[in-house]
Amino acid sequence: MVKTNWKTYTARDFSHLHYVSFEKDRPKNRAVILIHGITAELNHQEKFAESLEIEADVFLPILRGYDQLNPRGDLSYMEQFDDDLFDFIHFVKKKGYDQILLVGHSMGCANLLRLIHRNPKAADHYLFISPFFHPTLSVYRNDATDQFKPSTDVDYVVYQKKAGSLMVLYKLGVKRILNWTVAQIPDEFHHTGRLSLSFRLMMSRFLEEVPTDLFRGMEDRVRTYVGEHDEVVHPERLSEWYEDTFGMNMTIVKDTDHNHILHDPAFHTSIREWVKG
Repeated sequence: MVKTNWKTYTARDFSHLHYVSFEKDRPKNRAVILIHGITAELNHQEKFAESLEIEADVFLPILRGYDQLNPRGDLSYMEQFDDDLFDFIHFVKKKGYDQILLVGHSMGCANLLRLIHRNPKAADHYLFISPFFHPTLSVYRNDATDQFKPSTDVDYVVYQKKAGSLMVLYKLGVKRILNWTVAQIPDEFHHTGRLSLSFRLMMSRFLEEVPTDLFRGMEDRVRTYVGEHDEVVHPERLSEWYEDTFGMNMTIVKDTDHNHILHDPAFHTSIREWVKG
């Protein structure tokens, strides 16, 4: 049984940001830092912590723009997520853990690519789950950016054409569009029901392009998993792109989907064997 606690840490701009810790009673030397997707999915993240087969404490930073301690739905500058997450990694390391496992879920995997691009030594292992690596990849289902429907456990809408047009304007030097809305998600931290996300916030998650040599020299420290019934990506298309891009194989987990993979037993057994191997 894990203990769930809401706490705060201080970022380099002296603002306070929320995080959730899922800690077990026994002492351990490993910390897992889990970066959430376009929605936080706290219920699934808690089940992820409970399902872990490795001895570790789990930390979930609530990304800036989502939490209630700071302006919501936007960032102060492009790439602020990178600075916040490196600050959080440093904060967790200071607690005395010997090993750090960085995990991205869904769009959190895009954040993780950015961190590796800046500092591949930031963690001991890197785990990508149900990855949404980049919006331009031809691996997504036709309705992947419009998931406001009862038939799926994934719930959001991204105005993809608008975001694409704004990116053209941004590259031309137009700055006034940075706070324009390009996505709407369920508001998990306020009763209003919906949270609008800005162009600046969304684009700060992604690399402009995904380098093919990003994992070179660290292949044994990287693993990627997607569920067989993922509602957002086509697993086979993603697997083919992943192998063509990185020269590595990813794992398709049977009988699970975009969120439920987080607490799938077969997935967690595979993680245990990899980390302890």
